[in-house]
Amino acid sequence: MKGAALFSGKDSLYSIYLAEKLGIPIDYLITFITTFNRPSGHLENINALKKIAEKMNKQLFIIDLKNGIDGFINLLNRINIDTLVSGDVFIEDHVKWLENICKKLNISIIEPIFHRSSLDILKEMMEEKFKAMIICIDNNILSEEWLGFILSKDTLDYFLSKNRNIDPLGENGEYHTLVLECPLYKNPVKLLSWRKYRVNNYSYIVCEID
Repeated sequence: MKGAALFSGKDSLYSIYLAEKLGIPIDYLITFITTFNRPSGHLENINALKKIAEKMNKQLFIIDLKNGIDGFINLLNRINIDTLVSGDVFIEDHVKWLENICKKLNISIIEPIFHRSSLDILKEMMEEKFKAMIICIDNNILSEEWLGFILSKDTLDYFLSKNRNIDPLGENGEYHTLVLECPLYKNPVKLLSWRKYRVNNYSYIVCEID
């Protein structure tokens, strides 16, 4: 069996972790350059994602969806995988989009956390020793003080107690993360420096890591 996974923040990495626990080896990671007209904490930190892929000894492919989906389909054909893993939780349209592509290519798709409780997923993640830094926020929902905050088993209750009106995983775009530690890494990410930016209602940080 040969697998690939969509890759960005904590949800995707936890899904990869769960898939590999089920015995599905993930050799390839795929990051999308999206067409959304707003800043993306993940894309602003694409160099960090490249280094994280190296830490996991996995090959990373970056697909620009501004050019359509052909690049994604061609990649799936080229790497000749059996299974695609994605970390969707609530977005039905995205799951159906992936399912339709995979069906045409005779590839199975696994969504380990789809339709599960956001709170349960986040608690499980922290119990499995994930640590994730908040790298992008919607200023209409969270204040800038949370940029750079490290979510972990020790800090989770504090974060949730101060932000009771958000989806715990940030599934409504409240926040996005960069995973600094998890069982998939040979060693933790070292944060060397970061710079803060604001564009309209979004604030994000660009990290340099080792």
